[in-house]
Amino acid sequence: SDEKEKKIEEKENLDFEYKYKDYINIPTKTSVTAIISEDKNKLNIEINNDTEIDRVEDENNEEIKFNIPKFLKDNIEEITPSKKGTLVHLCMKCLDINKNYSLDDIKNMIEDLREKEIITEKEAESINPLKIYEFTKTNIWEELKLAKEIHKEEPFYINVPANIIYKNDVYENILVQGIIDLYYIDKDGNLILLDYKTDYVPKGEESNLIEKHRKQLMLYKEALENALNKKVDKVYIYSVYIGKALEILE
Repeated sequence: SDEKEKKIEEKENLDFEYKYKDYINIPTKTSVTAIISEDKNKLNIEINNDTEIDRVEDENNEEIKFNIPKFLKDNIEEITPSKKGTLVHLCMKCLDINKNYSLDDIKNMIEDLREKEIITEKEAESINPLKIYEFTKTNIWEELKLAKEIHKEEPFYINVPANIIYKNDVYENILVQGIIDLYYIDKDGNLILLDYKTDYVPKGEESNLIEKHRKQLMLYKEALENALNKKVDKVYIYSVYIGKALEILE
């Protein structure tokens, strides 16, 4: 009867909705930083989300983009923890492994970035040169001096099953974007992966920092192994706050 067919159709619609409801709001592409974030509203942001672009709409409701003048940006910018992290990463990238740095050298490097208008005066003031200097006195730095290869800020993409990230029944892959801060092949041929973290770390809570970022670093490790077809021998978080490299053991 028509009534029976209608009930069957309604049941099929409900079954379809139930089967695929987990796919709702699952992006096809996201970033590692978005995955790690607890805020699901941030899932569609890209890695580098600190832009210098402002947005307005014209009379036809079409978006217009324009660069904020530097003198205005200096006055309105806020140096957030995320921004500070970006600035520290920039300084780490600028370090020359062939130099023996003094603290004054680091200060001069930061000033040079400001003079070239790569960073603003307010951003330069927010960087603690001592924290950058401390990295050049670590065992990692000594290993880098003898390394066979050094690679900084290498972008990568990796397919990750959605159910691993969101703990649901969706088996579709998400294309995940990330940037590996540093990897190198040491003098003995070992492949080392390192990620800088600027989190505040209370005394004695280094293990919490490791667990907080473990998922992210394991994704990086898998991506690097796939790209190079070579096993990653060691994975480190370099805590800028405590000036120490922390190894992540599987």
